[in-house]
Amino acid sequence: MIEIKKTYKNYVNGKYIRSESGKTFTVDLKDGVYEIPLSSRKDIRDAVVSSKTGFKQWSKTTPFTRMQILYRLSEMIEGNKDSYVELLKSHGVSAQGAKKDVDLSIQNLVWFAGLADKWEQLTGNLNPVSGEYFNISHQNPIGVVFSLNKDELSLNSLLQSILPPLTVGCSVISLSDNASVLALKFAEDINNSDIPSGVLNMMSGNFELIHEDVSKHVEINLISIHSSINDEILKNIEENASLSVKRVKHLPSNEGLSSILPYLETKTVWHPKGT
Repeated sequence: MIEIKKTYKNYVNGKYIRSESGKTFTVDLKDGVYEIPLSSRKDIRDAVVSSKTGFKQWSKTTPFTRMQILYRLSEMIEGNKDSYVELLKSHGVSAQGAKKDVDLSIQNLVWFAGLADKWEQLTGNLNPVSGEYFNISHQNPIGVVFSLNKDELSLNSLLQSILPPLTVGCSVISLSDNASVLALKFAEDINNSDIPSGVLNMMSGNFELIHEDVSKHVEINLISIHSSINDEILKNIEENASLSVKRVKHLPSNEGLSSILPYLETKTVWHPKGT
């Protein structure tokens, strides 16, 4: 009989919950065996309900408050740095590599926290038009984002999947497979942070088993795929998503300001010029 070191649960709507199906899978690390939920289609539906509520609150939170919350999260990770380093080492990452990865994670969290109250000024436009009007384009968060995280055993890679949509006011359903233990460990810091319930939902499972349900769900606004997947599955996702005019981003950029652009939608306002 396999001895389980720790059993993790999905983190949805600010609570730790088992998969509705009751199914789990195990991850064998150097320090022991971990039991992880195998998320089902019902789990995805429940996470979307949670994310819709979370989006309404998070998108209306002031950018300055979002900045403070994300910066505080970086401080929490720094306070738990040793436990993240040990977990990465148990995944087979070298001690030097693990420390570098956690340090880079903290740096990127601070960077995105700083962007949280500045991105609107950086992405808006006053468009030149003829006539007696101003034409102003501004960006809004797109809504509920489903993020398939990289299989890479890296806290920084996990955060690069989550932070761009979170920074601009989207809610996120984050699914991990090979890096599930790391993701669900991170959920413990989310639970202790000031991020409202439903804004960031951390789940584990096999994306190939639930991609149909994700791509057909009309209340998911964008699917962000950060890992390589089968071409046929990707084609199927894109076809399903087109039925509800859902965006699909495969391997989106993680570089600077461009990383947030897929998670924004442009709205244009016409305003008469003053005399």
